[in-house]
This record gives sequence, C-alpha cells and structure tokens, in this order.
Amino acid sequence: MSLDEEGICQTAFELIFAFDEVISLGHKENVTVAQVKQYCEMESHEEKLHKLLLQNKIDETKRRMKEEASKIDQMKVFVYSYTKNI
Repeated sequence: MSLDEEGICQTAFELIFAFDEVISLGHKENVTVAQVKQYCEMESHEEKLHKLLLQNKIDETKRRMKEEASKIDQMKVFVYSYTKNI
C-alpha cells in the first residue's frame, strides 16, 4: 500500500475498515501509520471462513466437472462402439 492518492484510492475500502477498528464506540485511539497498515493487513475470522467456503465451492465444482466429463467420454465410447457394430 502506498501513501499517495492512487494507493489510497485503490485501498479505500480496506482503509475504512481499518479506521473503524481504530475508532470504537466513539472513542478515539491514537495510532500510527504503521498500525493502520497492520489493521489493513489483518484478516478477520469471517473473511477466512468466507474464503474457505468459496474455495470449497470451487473445488466441488471442479470435481463435478470432471465427473461429467468422464460420463460424456463414456457415452462417446458407447455410442462409437454401438454405431461401429451396426
């Protein structure tokens, strides 16, 4: 993350949540730029869970695709052997 305007614009969403971590219940906390960067880099439990669930869905979809491709290949072999014997 760079501290110029472009870097801030690219990470605006993360910065909002970092500042939310800094200000809790209306009480301000003095923090340094390094602490803000650390808050931006930290992953929440919910974010990790979301990433895990998303990866599981991707893996399951890939597995299903392989199964369907295998079924299609088996059908092709069956049709080929059936038409060859006619």
